[in-house]
Amino acid sequence: MRNARAGAVAIASLMAVAVSAIPLCAQDYPHQPIKVIIPNPPGGPGDIIARAFTDKATNIVGKPFVYDYRPGGSTTIGTASAAKAEPDGYTIVGFPSAGVGAAAAKKKLPYNLETDFRPIAGLGSVPLVLVARAGLNLKSMDEFSAALRKGNLMFGSAGVGTIGHLTSLLLQNELKGTATHVPFRSTLDTLQNVMGGHVDFCFVSAADVTPFTEAKEITLLVTTAGRRLRDMPDLPTTTEVGLPNINTKLWYAFLAPSKTSADVITRLHAVFAEAARDQDLEKQTKNLGFDVEVRTPDETAKVIREEIARWKKVIEVNNIPLEN
Repeated sequence: MRNARAGAVAIASLMAVAVSAIPLCAQDYPHQPIKVIIPNPPGGPGDIIARAFTDKATNIVGKPFVYDYRPGGSTTIGTASAAKAEPDGYTIVGFPSAGVGAAAAKKKLPYNLETDFRPIAGLGSVPLVLVARAGLNLKSMDEFSAALRKGNLMFGSAGVGTIGHLTSLLLQNELKGTATHVPFRSTLDTLQNVMGGHVDFCFVSAADVTPFTEAKEITLLVTTAGRRLRDMPDLPTTTEVGLPNINTKLWYAFLAPSKTSADVITRLHAVFAEAARDQDLEKQTKNLGFDVEVRTPDETAKVIREEIARWKKVIEVNNIPLEN
């Protein structure tokens, strides 16, 4: 009887400690640096955007964000590492929309984007621009459509399953045309090959094309932005030219391993939402054509689900073999 009573007291004490610890942990978090895995090389748009947010977040929480670059595999190497991380709130991943394309284009991944992660926040997006080589002498999307329907154009991208590749396929489906895909090593390499006349067109981000807007070797035809870009006011939007379904944007988000507590997710989301209200952050990212728009965890999860389904359909319709 005495042992039973002692056991009951011990269990009650443990439960009391556990219950009291929940708000304490949430209140104290974070009490050490937070690691941010970046599944791309340093210095790219995703890296710059993530740092803009975490620099402001550091001032809010008083703890630094430490960067761990793990590029390769179309973002899958770094993302896989983040999926296996301890779900204690001290490892997150700066996730680019390129990772959704990879999830749609690969036969098998060592993680499931929809079940192995909990979104923290969507951060915003960068629109794409359709770029054609100047030698085609195209002055409008109508002229581009006519050229595409002849079936003898070549387009470039940074590889199978990249957003540039998939958006180009989507455009062909919308315009009932065909073109031959030529993959390159990177987005910049793709753009340079359009400028060099080796391929006819590509989709690149507004950030990537901004330094070349005055280049005589290329023609800018349309942007996927919801409104005309401030730095390219003469460039029409896809909606204006009757292609509202071509609305792809490069977006960025922070994700955490799926078993990360709801309290930590809520805390981090609030921190990044507060960071987004800092006027300096917008100044830091405007040169990238980045529109700051913080999405909730549920909204971000919905975007991931919908885009995986969207790109899988594009891959299926165009009979693109899945990559290993």
